[in-house]
Amino acid sequence: MAATLPTGRQGRILALGLLVLAGVLVWLGMAAPLMDFYDAQAAKLAQRAALADRMAVLAAELPDLRTRAAAMPTSNGAATFEGATDALAGATLQSQLQSLAGTAGATLSSMETLTAEQSGPYRRIGVKLSINAPLPVLVQLMAQIEQARPPMLVDDLQIHGSPIVLPGAQASALDIGFTVYGFRSGSAP
Repeated sequence: MAATLPTGRQGRILALGLLVLAGVLVWLGMAAPLMDFYDAQAAKLAQRAALADRMAVLAAELPDLRTRAAAMPTSNGAATFEGATDALAGATLQSQLQSLAGTAGATLSSMETLTAEQSGPYRRIGVKLSINAPLPVLVQLMAQIEQARPPMLVDDLQIHGSPIVLPGAQASALDIGFTVYGFRSGSAP
């Protein structure tokens, strides 16, 4: 059997080739998976260190947040419309919308109170409005509704007419319809 193996220069080349092949097999079978495992563990460690840093920052903010929360009023009156019934809260919503429309310069065509609905621990009250106003007045009214307290939500906005104003011409009035929702505390209608 020893006589069939190459000797001399060919034997050395074959031995070197077998050594390289064995090295590649060891690399692919053992070293590369170990390096991949090490890289994955290093990434996990870095992620956990970043999470620990973030949690430390949040923990440092906790006393200040507790102080601010204790200073907040316990009543949610600023977030909801007051009223013992849906009708009273709806009347308050209507009154506030009429005031906002007058301030913005919009002309109310109609106002319809919608049926209140339960939404978690709150009652959703709504008013459907129709107004006649130029586009700048509508934009001003929407800004006032957005900034109003208690908060109100605008839904189902429909605009009819031409909002395009030619240079030198006065803005034409648009027919605008939308629904405004607010919330009141409680579950009884």
